[in-house]
Amino acid sequence: LLASTGLILGGRGFVLTEEEAADFKKRNPAAAKLIAPLRNGEDINGSGRGAFVIDTNGWTEDDLRREVPELYQHLLTTVYPERQQNRDPKLRKYWWLFRRSNEQVRNAIAGLRRFIATVETSKHRMLLFLEEGTKPEHKLVVIGTDDAFHLGVLSSRIHVTFALATGGWLGVGNDPVYSKTRCFDPFPFPLCNEAEKERIRKLAEELDAHRKR
Repeated sequence: LLASTGLILGGRGFVLTEEEAADFKKRNPAAAKLIAPLRNGEDINGSGRGAFVIDTNGWTEDDLRREVPELYQHLLTTVYPERQQNRDPKLRKYWWLFRRSNEQVRNAIAGLRRFIATVETSKHRMLLFLEEGTKPEHKLVVIGTDDAFHLGVLSSRIHVTFALATGGWLGVGNDPVYSKTRCFDPFPFPLCNEAEKERIRKLAEELDAHRKR
């Protein structure tokens, strides 16, 4: 299993409301290839924002301008001016891309029908599945698996206690921090037979559905 933090956008001009996303897709169907649901800590622990994001990873500036001029113009207006004030020459040159390519997290969730996410700094440790195609922001810790067995184990009291003991603390409320290198990587997953795994999967699916409700 591979855990990583989410995507670093490097500009709020990439973020769209649900209405804006629908409008861009209506004006140009090709825009659908670049627009995806965006999730952050508020979406995991709260009721959700319904936000979307323009993800141009792998696109050149010329391709973007030629194939999806509507999105190109939007980013030119909202992202370009801010990027040109940045000291990093790479960010100025590749202004239409996220601040970091985040290939590790992209590779971890590629081809999965869903993946596990949790908020890096949170009073309560809650893990749940995000659907395929969803873009996780950098304050989320993403775990590249779609197996409910892993969700069940990570949601267990044993793992939550382990994460509290090994992780850090941050903020005014001194909230627990879920560090992937300290809370996830060294955690010893239990050896289970198939019957035990299926029981854990069933409970985890019920827990995931309950949390989303």
